[in-house]
Amino acid sequence: MVIAGALVLEPTMLVADEPVASLDASVRGEILALLLRLRGELGLAALVVTHDLGMAWNIADRLAVMYLGRIVEVGTPEEVFASPRHPPVPPVVLTGEPPDATRIPAGCRFHPRCPELASGAAAEAGVAASCTGVPLPVLPAALPSGAGMVSCHLAAATAGDDPAASAAVPAAPLIPTEP
Repeated sequence: MVIAGALVLEPTMLVADEPVASLDASVRGEILALLLRLRGELGLAALVVTHDLGMAWNIADRLAVMYLGRIVEVGTPEEVFASPRHPPVPPVVLTGEPPDATRIPAGCRFHPRCPELASGAAAEAGVAASCTGVPLPVLPAALPSGAGMVSCHLAAATAGDDPAASAAVPAAPLIPTEP
């Protein structure tokens, strides 16, 4: 009923926040098939918010990965899952306390739980101080078709190591922004 009610106004975009999170597996498949069919038949854009990475892989044309309210990586499912450039992608076993959204850390929001910083990789690349103290830019809301981006000091520092990777998923420019 909710989907039908939303379609009455003939929208061009459908926003679905965890559309199948609490549904039985058989119903989940039906709802996802319906969303994909509606997208195709009605030409709808769909913004689906989910923690279900399997679903994201199967239905998304583009992904945006968020951490503490900021997008940290954008790209196609293949780019984001097969060649992730930011540490929480793919999900890693995180140590430490879960983040407190009321106390955003300085620098990269992920640095207190970053395995690359903890392992010394960021220090070896010369960006450990940036990770803990220099804010990262907000990624643009719209990117050219097929473009991917990442907001990570280490990814920016190592982008020159692999020209193919840096061309496919350029690192965000390191310019301070307001938190």
